[in-house]
Amino acid sequence: MSSTSVDANAAQYDYAYEITYVALDVVFAGQVIGPIDVTGDIDPELLVGSGNESGPPPLTFMDDDLEADGDSDGDVDVAAHLAMELTATGYGSLAVTDVFLGDVTVDLGWPFGEQTVQIDRIYLSGVMAVTPVGVFCPADLDGDGAVSVDDLLQLIGGWNGSGAGDLDGDGVVGVNDLLELLAAWGPCE
Repeated sequence: MSSTSVDANAAQYDYAYEITYVALDVVFAGQVIGPIDVTGDIDPELLVGSGNESGPPPLTFMDDDLEADGDSDGDVDVAAHLAMELTATGYGSLAVTDVFLGDVTVDLGWPFGEQTVQIDRIYLSGVMAVTPVGVFCPADLDGDGAVSVDDLLQLIGGWNGSGAGDLDGDGVVGVNDLLELLAAWGPCE
């Protein structure tokens, strides 16, 4: 979880992330060796990403299963599920779950040569920047940048139903939603 938050009321969010360091510990002959920096061995396209998502949060920027065959023997050596999100309160979150650490054959140099070692631990470090763009205006039901008569008519058209006019989130378009719309009257700021 990030230590700082961004405005959770934006219309859109630009994001960019970069994984700057990937290392691992391995076990050989009962000894832990590492961390061994393997950042340069990873496809650079897997280490960076960017884009734009419509708000409001929570938003998911990445939700992928990743696998790697470090020794090119056809077997998956490392696998995990990565989820990168912006929470409803504007905090960045990275979750790494379903981690599999297998065996990999590596050249340990003289006098050991090629050996099969157990991957013991993975280290990741990186940065994620999220920039709010525009203002989220829930009462602007028609998306024209202002709360006006058209939005009022749309809310009235959905009266006692559910949907876009349900501004307070109680499941029914009613008086409280009308009051929220009137309080937001005018251009979205």
